[in-house]
Amino acid sequence: MLLPLVRLKTPRNSRHPWIFKKMTQAPRGVRLEAGSLVEVRNRDGGFIGRAFYHPENTIALRMLTEDKDEAVDSAFFLRRLRDAKTLREAAIDLARSGDSYRLVHAEADGLPGLVIDKFADVLLIEPYVAGWLYMADELVAALAELFPGCRAVVRADANAAKKEGVSFAKLEKRFPAPGHVDITENGIRYRVDFLTGHKTGFFLDQRDNRARVAFLAKGRDVLDCCCYSGGFALSAWKGGAKRVEAVDLDEEALAMAKANCDLNNASGIDLLHRDVFDELRDRAASGRDHDLVVLDPPKLAAGQDDVERALKTYYDMNKAALKAVRHNGLFVTCSCSGAVPEERWRQAVRKAAADSNLNLTIFGTFGPGADHPVAGDFPQGRYLKALFTRVSH
Repeated sequence: MLLPLVRLKTPRNSRHPWIFKKMTQAPRGVRLEAGSLVEVRNRDGGFIGRAFYHPENTIALRMLTEDKDEAVDSAFFLRRLRDAKTLREAAIDLARSGDSYRLVHAEADGLPGLVIDKFADVLLIEPYVAGWLYMADELVAALAELFPGCRAVVRADANAAKKEGVSFAKLEKRFPAPGHVDITENGIRYRVDFLTGHKTGFFLDQRDNRARVAFLAKGRDVLDCCCYSGGFALSAWKGGAKRVEAVDLDEEALAMAKANCDLNNASGIDLLHRDVFDELRDRAASGRDHDLVVLDPPKLAAGQDDVERALKTYYDMNKAALKAVRHNGLFVTCSCSGAVPEERWRQAVRKAAADSNLNLTIFGTFGPGADHPVAGDFPQGRYLKALFTRVSH
């Protein structure tokens, strides 16, 4: 298949899968739609690869292949998805961890701007770039071959669609998601809500960290801050915590947490509908502290313009949460803001402890599970950060 040609006007000095608009020459004599599949060549005509092209975005090209002999067709998508499936089967003990995992993690699996999460027998496709508007049939056909009996659905991110200047509504109508599906993770049942849930409906990336919290929670008094659908709270309960309290301001999130508690007959978890700052402030004033505190706030930085504000919020939240940890208690703190550099986030956490006259001993530094790999040429793919610490006064 003859593809439209996009040439680079500057040398490509790395194999990073993004090529920026300032490096490209606009195609002559043709107006390409956002998401067009194109062939990329350098100034001298040498082959660079095949990519999705967006004529208006800062990221003009998202590379799919650099192999001249590899066409981007149905066989291409089947290979990519089979490789992704094989990696997860080798890296994850599904018999132990459950029935759900991230099948495709965008650039790390050679499918830029695409997330596919497997929730039991539902394969949820979340496109982030316009190119996937034109490749849905190939994806769904490949998924049907690799996962017979599973249902492929599309749930798009509204902010991503707006940035791309496209609508995924027709795909969502063709491949509609059910209202929910029940999954199992680490012996705990969860209801994944596709109507009100954030992102793909459930944060699979924290699976291993939830298991670590379950191990630490036995016999402890646990507070889960920004609990969302109750993953850390339920993990602490499953691990034998003496008491579990969970706080979130989002009513829909707390409704999901309540549903998950009911699924597991976890009547001993207290769910609190409050602003986390207000709750932590009141606990500090009353001297109420805990053996284990988990802080897992939502994404605070969408891009570089948000980084400084996000770091200030991380500092404030961690400082407030640290006051709720009793002497020699445990503190688990997380960030899912990929735009915030990991070391700067860690500095904010350390400063929050130092300014509170607390000693922080870090005994674990973790990211997402193995089903969220990171490409060597795409460090931006690592976004989730988690510190497991001991706090002493």
